[in-house]
Amino acid sequence: MKETQAKSKGPRERLLLSAITLMCERGVHATGLSDLLAHSHTARQSIYQHFPGGKSELMEQATYAAGRTINTLLDELLATHPPAAGIEAMIDYWQQVLTGSDYAMGCPIMAAAQAGPNEPAVQAASAATFATWIDKIADALTSADADPAVAKPVASMLVSAVEGAIAQSRGARSIQPLDDVRIAMTRLIESTVPPRPDQQPRPA
Repeated sequence: MKETQAKSKGPRERLLLSAITLMCERGVHATGLSDLLAHSHTARQSIYQHFPGGKSELMEQATYAAGRTINTLLDELLATHPPAAGIEAMIDYWQQVLTGSDYAMGCPIMAAAQAGPNEPAVQAASAATFATWIDKIADALTSADADPAVAKPVASMLVSAVEGAIAQSRGARSIQPLDDVRIAMTRLIESTVPPRPDQQPRPA
């Protein structure tokens, strides 16, 4: 079904979807041009028609595209949940990605970050995406009355912890690392965000 849906899209969209998928599975360096063409069922000339910079430009744009998709999910979760619950829901999402792919799929933004010095534009796209996530979480913490001077470092640590746990989970073929982050993250946010008047502090 997914392959049929992918074939119904235009070559540019197919290339982007294939690049994201293969980045998640193999990383940027291990994904060759022939892999992208075969996976996307696209002619070689289509890459240079839609991405004149070739594979590097395709991977850069795929990183931004994947980032926008996750941005939308993060916006929705943080708009409809308190910060801790929103991050918990994001952890749930990554656990579903991992278990649903039998631990074959990781985070495409982390894959882009590890693209290496020969792919500066791809790495820059990953850095910009991580920065956006950090800003969104920091804004949610600040809106929940966290100290603005603390909110951004905490948000940065949360993003780093989740990304590291995704990598650790793939290696261990277990979602336990993400469950560990869930527990630590909840306590950290509770110590960062003042409790509402109707809330009782959690016992130490």
